[in-house]
Amino acid sequence: MQTPELRRMSRNGIALMLCGLGLAFFELRTGMMADRLGVIGQGIILVCGTAFSVWGLKNVIVSFFPQFAGRGMLFRLPREGMLFLLITVVLLIGSLIGRNNLLMMVFCVMVSLFIINGKFTFTMLRRLRVMRELPERVMAGETFLVSMKLQNRKTWLSAWLMLVRDEVSHSSGTLTPEVLFVRVPPGGQMTGHYQLRLRERGRYHFGPVGVTTRFPFGLVERGVGLDVDDEILVYPRIGRLQPGWRQKLPNSIELVSHLKPSVGPFNDEMHRLREYRPGDDVRTIHWRTSARMNELMVCEYQESRDRDLLLIVDAWLPRKPTGEERETLERGLRFAATVCVDFLQSNRQSSLSVRLVGQTIDDWDGDLVEHQSWRLLDYFATLEPASREISEIGNGLPWEKMTLPRVLIVTSRPAEVERSQREICPLSVSDVSVLGMSPEALQHLFLDELEISSLNL
Repeated sequence: MQTPELRRMSRNGIALMLCGLGLAFFELRTGMMADRLGVIGQGIILVCGTAFSVWGLKNVIVSFFPQFAGRGMLFRLPREGMLFLLITVVLLIGSLIGRNNLLMMVFCVMVSLFIINGKFTFTMLRRLRVMRELPERVMAGETFLVSMKLQNRKTWLSAWLMLVRDEVSHSSGTLTPEVLFVRVPPGGQMTGHYQLRLRERGRYHFGPVGVTTRFPFGLVERGVGLDVDDEILVYPRIGRLQPGWRQKLPNSIELVSHLKPSVGPFNDEMHRLREYRPGDDVRTIHWRTSARMNELMVCEYQESRDRDLLLIVDAWLPRKPTGEERETLERGLRFAATVCVDFLQSNRQSSLSVRLVGQTIDDWDGDLVEHQSWRLLDYFATLEPASREISEIGNGLPWEKMTLPRVLIVTSRPAEVERSQREICPLSVSDVSVLGMSPEALQHLFLDELEISSLNL
């Protein structure tokens, strides 16, 4: 996503203003049309000059303030149309000065082409409908397809050379992808596609849509604005956790051996078979092996008992952050999202709770929203940084309901959080880790998507 460029003054608008003002000034100064065609001819010239001037002024204003353009029918002269109009004006002036009827006939033919082009484009743009199809959620850096459908609801006239221009808006800038439809038959519908690759997370707004055409002569460009609005959430890019991540939390996995029956498909794999001992549960007896060995044998299982994890993401930024500080925060959010996805994929018997602290404080509990882990990534996508006090990070968390939780705080201000750790977590929580978001802090824990791509190469 590129940053928006400075708006430029409309050159077409300036040219129309100069043309209109020059035409009116020339007539008022010389009175040529009044001498040859009377008051009616002079009035026509003054009206045309005024219309050109107002039209050009409108284009200049719209170039600086696009919101004034509205959603109605749009009209613009391309460069070819401006040159064509300039030639017609020269022919008109030459025919009037030289009293040449042949030049006047050529002028009338050229004006008729200009008028026919404008009328034809206006007719083709009527009764059009645009529909858009896109996914609700994508991952940052992934290429996805957006489908644009153009429906022609006219009964007898085809829509030729229709350019559908979409608008994709984000806080970082605006994109304007385009799809060209060569011909849409009467009562028919055509589908076109364009590809997007959005590198920044967040909420993107699609719309409005502009449909323009210059068919058939290319002298006049007319368009219509349509309110076709959609939104898409872009998740932070998931990276890869390195082996140093497991070493960072040494108490993350505790292996224990005990006897348990094999009930259901979600128990851990059997560790070994051994002889029966008094007091063992008879449900653990492996009857087929016992019959073969002529001795009672029981199954011994080994399971990984992961402790619950509470992940707190402190999206803190100063009031006037630099570009480097913003990039550090985004890298930290990608790391935190990767930790969540890895935990949900590799831990079946422990729960994950997440708190995201930004402009709003969002809590996600895996036990309460089972099978809705996509909501967690929704929170990551829409998280906006803020300058909150450290004491607000842990307010409202149900510490008394958590059983031996491990707490990991990922923050962009690790030194301050480390000093004020007990303002966040109660004394009963002993396993608390504070991790910064800087590249140095995550160097041996996390591989970003760009680092993974370079390794693959």
